[in-house]
Amino acid sequence: MFKIDNKIKQEALNFSTLQNCLKMTEGKFEPIFDSFIEKYKGIESSPILDYLDLYSTYFKINQNQLNHEYALASAQFSKLKETDEILKRGTSDYPDMLESTEKSPRFLYIRGRKSLLYELRKVSLVGSRNATEKAKYNTTRLAQKLGKNGITIVSGLAKGIDVSAHKAALDLSLDTIAVIGTHLNQYYPAENKEVQLEIEKKGLVVSQFSPASKTQRWFFPMRNRVMSALSLATIVMEAGETSGSLIQADYALKQGRLVLLPESALENKHITWPGKFVKKGAKVMHNPSDALKILAESSLFQGEFDIDEELELIPLDFSLDIISEEGRDRLA
Repeated sequence: MFKIDNKIKQEALNFSTLQNCLKMTEGKFEPIFDSFIEKYKGIESSPILDYLDLYSTYFKINQNQLNHEYALASAQFSKLKETDEILKRGTSDYPDMLESTEKSPRFLYIRGRKSLLYELRKVSLVGSRNATEKAKYNTTRLAQKLGKNGITIVSGLAKGIDVSAHKAALDLSLDTIAVIGTHLNQYYPAENKEVQLEIEKKGLVVSQFSPASKTQRWFFPMRNRVMSALSLATIVMEAGETSGSLIQADYALKQGRLVLLPESALENKHITWPGKFVKKGAKVMHNPSDALKILAESSLFQGEFDIDEELELIPLDFSLDIISEEGRDRLA
């Protein structure tokens, strides 16, 4: 059972309880909470129930409701694994790469090998959930080639490209991080539960969402911002016009990260996004094996790569079955 045995854990529980009561996003609630703890220093590290009247009055929440929500949130936090950790922005163990970007989350909930969070050479592989077999094959080979060169594979544990990247790393006992759009106690999509469980044991699972939160569709693009910030580069393996992968690519460019995409994407007349991203600074791969050369030439990366070994990769071919249901596309 997870124990609330330090100040950061207690603050995370209090923060989540109040957020649920007020039904606010983190972005809207955080400055309100910060004003409160500035006025009442140190109170955030004590249980809400110890100062129920004060919290109730300040945030204008009925005491019975506040008491009820605190109990519910406590129950959900207790379901975290004993070894799970909560990291707070501004503390020494919060990853610098994420903290230096705009709108970094106040808390990170992590499960697995914490050390992977501080690996500098991390690359995100992202793309369509309804990926073609060619794209999944290329993702597998590229993920393994990157991993063998000491690069940690980051993805979002969605269907299609994401899970192909994670499986490829796991198959060769390479490092992988899953940045998920749900809390740590939830396995979504259900079909990827076994992969997530394996990453918990061999890699790292990261969430910015409290175990007391109710998953919303906008959590997934929020997850993409964090995934991009944790990586020095994002590679879009395959994507339709409304894919959540494009949200991440846009974040990556704004965060000063490297973005790679296949040359074949530019030749696909059914999508317009590749040309737009190239104009913004994205790099083009003639085939997936070019990724190592581009990374090696980038000032963001340090060290040598094994780029001489030939990879028998079939050319990337974007699916013509473009997803138009934007909500569904961003939910996984």
